[in-house]
Amino acid sequence: MRAAGWLLPLFTYVAGAWGFYIPSLSPQTFKVGDKVPLEVNRAFSEHVPLPFAYYDLPFVCKPQHIERPWLNIGEVLRGDRTASSDYELVMGKNTTCQVLCAKELSAEESVEAGRFIEQDYMAEWLVDKLPSATVYMRPLDKGKSYEPGFRLGDYDAGKKQAYLNNHVSLHILYENHGTGRRIVGFEAYPRSIQNSSGACPDLDDPEVAKLAVGQKHSVRVTYSYSVHWIEDASVHWSRRWDRYLTTSAQVHWYAIFNSAVIVLLLSGVVAVILMRMLNRDVAMFARDLADEEAELRDDIEETSGWKLLHGDVFRAPAYGGLLAPLLGTTVQIMYTAIATVALGTLGILSPSYRGGLLTTGIVLFMLLGSAAGYYSAHLYRTWGGRNWRKNALMTALTVPMLLMAIELVLNVFLWYRASSAAMPFSTIVLLLALWACVELPLTVAGAWFGFRRAPYSEPLRTNAIPRPIPPQPSYLLWPLSVLLAGALPFAVVFIEMFFVLKSIWQDAFYYEYGFTVIIGLILALTVCETTIIMVWLLLNSGHHRWWWRSFAYGASSSLYFFGYSLVFYFTRLRAGMPDTAGLVPALTFVLHSLLFTIVYALCTGSMGFFAAYFFIRRIYSMVKLS
Repeated sequence: MRAAGWLLPLFTYVAGAWGFYIPSLSPQTFKVGDKVPLEVNRAFSEHVPLPFAYYDLPFVCKPQHIERPWLNIGEVLRGDRTASSDYELVMGKNTTCQVLCAKELSAEESVEAGRFIEQDYMAEWLVDKLPSATVYMRPLDKGKSYEPGFRLGDYDAGKKQAYLNNHVSLHILYENHGTGRRIVGFEAYPRSIQNSSGACPDLDDPEVAKLAVGQKHSVRVTYSYSVHWIEDASVHWSRRWDRYLTTSAQVHWYAIFNSAVIVLLLSGVVAVILMRMLNRDVAMFARDLADEEAELRDDIEETSGWKLLHGDVFRAPAYGGLLAPLLGTTVQIMYTAIATVALGTLGILSPSYRGGLLTTGIVLFMLLGSAAGYYSAHLYRTWGGRNWRKNALMTALTVPMLLMAIELVLNVFLWYRASSAAMPFSTIVLLLALWACVELPLTVAGAWFGFRRAPYSEPLRTNAIPRPIPPQPSYLLWPLSVLLAGALPFAVVFIEMFFVLKSIWQDAFYYEYGFTVIIGLILALTVCETTIIMVWLLLNSGHHRWWWRSFAYGASSSLYFFGYSLVFYFTRLRAGMPDTAGLVPALTFVLHSLLFTIVYALCTGSMGFFAAYFFIRRIYSMVKLS
């Protein structure tokens, strides 16, 4: 009851933290007449995973002198390319219409503009760190919701005609703060207006023709904009991101309820089947051996297969020199994820800190190299390893270099398409320098300490000759058993997975860290219990090579994860846009999904491994077989 007294408030806090954040540490207050800079960033699409720097679009206006602010590594990796613009915003000064530039589009540039519009690309501009937003009215409470970005144009599928938005009305929402004003909203309302005069169009004419592009002839375009400053007392500066983060908590609670039911059923299976069988076996073994030793041995052999493996179950795994680095690196990844989600739950990773999630994750991953080296070397020594330097190097190289190699292969194709998602050469050098100067030394130091720690003391000795493995039932063979083990963990997370994938690929803000914590805990419990059940069945069938099997059982839901990612690609990203498929967008999605799947498989595989390891140590220490 005491535990329930503090667990319930903790659970309530974590669940309520889904929308909590610290908006910023330094709010900016403008006075009437102050210039407010508008920065352009990138063009992105919800259907094509290839962002482009805004000024790389051949049909937009570019200033003669472009200033580019410093970007953190997270911003660079997510494809941000922030730059200054010629849009003039003065606090409190409304502008009915202002010409930005007149531009002659060649036939090739017009076709390119039509292609971007057909693929539903959107522009992202920034004012006071707020992204430009398309406004939607919620039907229930008539409140506003924001979708980041605004469309470059409209596409008429029936006529197969693209219309370029060449005028945008900017609504800047503010609240009064003392003698100044703070910006609480940035709304963009684009329009397509046929205008080649080089002057402002008639904005009051509802029948004005649209500007058609995409045909193989030149087009003259006049870009213009309007600015309206609107006081909005309903939104305080500290809650200005709420409209971007609007989501339905009901869906998340449904996912949690669904997951909790699965965990309860699974826990019941573990408690009723496994523990009952264990108690029966241990009670049988606890009889008086002096009177019934021979009879009891026969009884045990007939009823309990797992005890027969007491001399083989702790035999060092095959390729333990590879398994230990994988497990050590996974500990590093999991510590990184826990620390990052904890910072997000506490509200420290504000949405205004662009690229903060990626930057924080990378920095923490590098600094936690010592944890990878420590746990890897300790397991390596437990399994009889002697060369700790080789183990440290494999721990630092195996997973990071695998992920980096996949990313570099993809980067070649992104460079070819001139996408802003491509890592610049300087960023690649920076990441390699961080690995060489931070992670590698810390991994070696951790391995030095881990190898000097006393190895795990196994409860039983290992026989000199391995016991032969009998034929296995079909449900324990590799393909089927792995698929069976992954079904329940995937059922726990597949609803929350949709929101994560939507955040990654459709540029929606994901800030439900509290729900992430709850689902993550339920997933960990499900993976551990599923792996324990599968390993228990494996031992009872006489199979003592469980090390890699337990890792595979834990990681098995990653197969469903990757499959669901492909389903998401074809049903959400490519839905309704069959003519825009291409090699590079598809390759971008598949390889990035493969990266996420590898990380997910490592984490869940290690959960299953350690759960099975300590479960086996526990049951064999209970019977004290010799």
